[in-house]
Amino acid sequence: MNVRNRASISGNMFIYILGAIFLLGLLIVIIKGNVQEGSGIDGEKVTLAAGEVQKQAGEFERAVNYILRDGVSESDIRFAHPDALLAYGDITLLPRNQVFDVTGGGAEYESPPAGVNDGTAWQFFGNTHITDLGTDEDTTKKAELLAVLPNVTEAFCARINFINQQSIDLEVDTDLAADGCIYAAGDEFAGTFTDEAGANALESTLFTKHPAKEACVRCDDDSLHYYRVLHVR
Repeated sequence: MNVRNRASISGNMFIYILGAIFLLGLLIVIIKGNVQEGSGIDGEKVTLAAGEVQKQAGEFERAVNYILRDGVSESDIRFAHPDALLAYGDITLLPRNQVFDVTGGGAEYESPPAGVNDGTAWQFFGNTHITDLGTDEDTTKKAELLAVLPNVTEAFCARINFINQQSIDLEVDTDLAADGCIYAAGDEFAGTFTDEAGANALESTLFTKHPAKEACVRCDDDSLHYYRVLHVR
């Protein structure tokens, strides 16, 4: 083998070594970044679950918008289903108003992903006004229509807020400025919105981005709840 060929082989080997070092460094950076963001196997599961929850909530939102476009009043929207709470009514009454009826919104009634919360089903409320959404004057605040996934885990709550670029400190009271909570058992939406002074108002100073159409909040009893705005008023 002549000197020129040896030099060529040596040069190629040097390039391969540099490439391997670069790829190794890149892998370390990626792994380090994932660890810093709480990834790994458990973190990946939480991220996938968060995506599934967002998908379900998005389907509810699309169904509500479809019903409204069909000329149904916001007060006539219903979330009845055989597996839902009796508070949401009977799905056979005015099917075109029903989010989970094929002649209405056409959304699928789904259970939340396993491990995301304590197993409580999706709930729907009209008791909370979101700052910078809809009517925002002091005397005419209107509650939005919300889908709420109650009693979620802290890991899920942190992931949802990370996805939404919300820097909410889960160790402080990130709840509502008014009485009550974004999740209020016994106050499920059946046509009545809580408006004016009676509506909850999110503590807007705790959120990085406005309006917060989707986030996770901590209530006064330290419980954590995910919400998604389905209809702005």
